[in-house]
Amino acid sequence: MATTTLSRSQVPQLNRLQLFGIGAAVIGLALLALGFFINPQVFLESYIFGFYFVMAFPLGCLAFLMIQHLTGGAWGIMSRRMLEAGALALPIFFILSVPVVLTVYNFLNLDLFIYQWSDPSVVTPGGENFDPLVAHKVPWLSPAWFAARMVIYFVIWSVLALLLRTWSLQQDRGAKSLVMVDRMRKLSGIGTALFVMSVTFFALDVGLSLDAHWYSTMYGVHYMVNAGLGTLAFIILALTQIRHTAIFEEHVPIKPIHDLGKLLFAFTILWTYVSFGQFVIIWSGDVAEFTPWYARRIDGGWVYVSLLLMALSFFAPFLALLSRGNKRNLNRLAQIALVILFMRVVDMIWVILPEFHAQVTQISWVNLAAPVGLFGVWLAIWAWNMQRAALLPLNDPQMDSLHAGGHH
Repeated sequence: MATTTLSRSQVPQLNRLQLFGIGAAVIGLALLALGFFINPQVFLESYIFGFYFVMAFPLGCLAFLMIQHLTGGAWGIMSRRMLEAGALALPIFFILSVPVVLTVYNFLNLDLFIYQWSDPSVVTPGGENFDPLVAHKVPWLSPAWFAARMVIYFVIWSVLALLLRTWSLQQDRGAKSLVMVDRMRKLSGIGTALFVMSVTFFALDVGLSLDAHWYSTMYGVHYMVNAGLGTLAFIILALTQIRHTAIFEEHVPIKPIHDLGKLLFAFTILWTYVSFGQFVIIWSGDVAEFTPWYARRIDGGWVYVSLLLMALSFFAPFLALLSRGNKRNLNRLAQIALVILFMRVVDMIWVILPEFHAQVTQISWVNLAAPVGLFGVWLAIWAWNMQRAALLPLNDPQMDSLHAGGHH
């Protein structure tokens, strides 16, 4: 097949999304910067929250990109360029991780120890606030090792994203197609193993260690499932903007969209299983070091957020996605995806912000400025990358799965 390319003028929706992302980034980050002068502690807490939330999108894109190369399928071919575009933001987010790393070093000398384990008085025997349990974890939770791990994580992710994108574009330009398919599949096999381990540790480092007493073996899994849900919802919403371009009208039937709907349904069930399973195991165990994490998410009005998650992260999308018609109608599927995407914000608020706010009413506009600004950065990068290549990898042999209208 001949490669088809689209110029920016042929996809004005992407240009508008890029401008929208830039606007959200400027407004969100400007408000966040203002928050620093009002309350530096809330600024740091908000940045960690926003960074942890938004990182789920480029990571989710990288995960599904590798899964697509390993499994094939019409849904993956249709989504590949969107997944590549999202994953390519990872080198930029490497730079955006610097404030998180600097936080554990008390770089402003404000003695604002957002991470308890970064406070010398907590981990030093004889210190004023010495905590033996936290001190026991110092071999892992130390500023230098934390910074080193962040570098390792982002190098792994960035190399995977850049290589898969480079080889995919080489395939577009006429490189031996089957050779490139095999090369991308082999890299994805190794990359998936590295991805699961590195993202699990990333979630433990940035999110879970905010409460250095608590741990859960399901925490990293929960983060990856959240990333998967958010990414699928975003891809479905993005499809509404490019579905009626000439290249999609020619090559993409309804079947791969239906497959995305089924994936969204599966991940909704998986999110519920992981979230409820973690709660039941920890709450029924009634161990003093573990149950306070959930107690903080029940007290202070947080129980209403918990109920909202039950209603709109499981029951509503589960019932809506039972319908085959809803999964095959892009407009209706996009409405469901929009609710799911919004609930990813709510879920991350529920996971992170109770560590900083005992009362749900203490959430401030600064807390929300960071996710808005950083998501705007990611969206702008995604839209820019989408305009740098054909919307579909037309030289890939798996394009036949689209024309066949089948699963694979």
